[in-house]
Amino acid sequence: MSVDFSKEDCFHFPTMDQRNLYTLRDYLCNYKPPKGCDHVNILLLGKVGAGKSSLINTFLSALHGRTISCVPTGGNPWPITLELKSYRTGKLQFWDTAAWNALENPERTKRVLLMILEGRVPPETNLQGFNPDSDDAKYPVIAENVIHGVAFIFDVNTMDYICEDKMKQFHELQTIVVQKYIYRVVIGTKFERLGIREKHHAWIYEYKPLQEKIKKLSDSTGMDKRSMFVVSNQWKGDQIEQIKCILALYVLENMVRNINKYLKVTV
Repeated sequence: MSVDFSKEDCFHFPTMDQRNLYTLRDYLCNYKPPKGCDHVNILLLGKVGAGKSSLINTFLSALHGRTISCVPTGGNPWPITLELKSYRTGKLQFWDTAAWNALENPERTKRVLLMILEGRVPPETNLQGFNPDSDDAKYPVIAENVIHGVAFIFDVNTMDYICEDKMKQFHELQTIVVQKYIYRVVIGTKFERLGIREKHHAWIYEYKPLQEKIKKLSDSTGMDKRSMFVVSNQWKGDQIEQIKCILALYVLENMVRNINKYLKVTV
């Protein structure tokens, strides 16, 4: 059975050898932010079931070279994330939050996101019961919690047919991030469900059906397809597969390098 690949429309070419794995891991594990910034805060934002929590586990596993599952995921023990939580390793701090369609009112969701970006929502806050209309003095800025980068998380299998109202909501959330001058990317998860065999995962960005999905999302959102990546959250027990590690570290390194540029301008 032939696999539909296209180098012509490829937008990422990560090197899949062990040397690149060590290079990516070394950069990220030894990263030092510009003077005046202690660490980098990366917020993961997506719909229910997109794989936000699992992706944090994937990043931590890829960074440390062993399976890590410290972040509760769907059904373990609750089906969805309701609280704002952070997980730090070295100079990188990942923030997990409620899905953008988990809070009842889209306008309230936007206000909550703005406060999270500004570092005004305390960690462990239950966002379903959080009142974003409280007086600013009640929730002052916590400098070490200000968000520097946002990853919008999509299930690769559904990213090309998002309903109109959810796409509108995504546009509005993305606009808030842009207005705060925060670097942003899109990360597609669960690509293994596309049916591409594991032996072809090293060429996932050359897989034509994936290219078409990302192009459609790029056209509808206005985001450059070069800021769109894919990661697999599927691991085999304690085994850390090299290709999946590289795919995870590749997007993370891209985010950190670009966040670093932003910080040098703003810090």
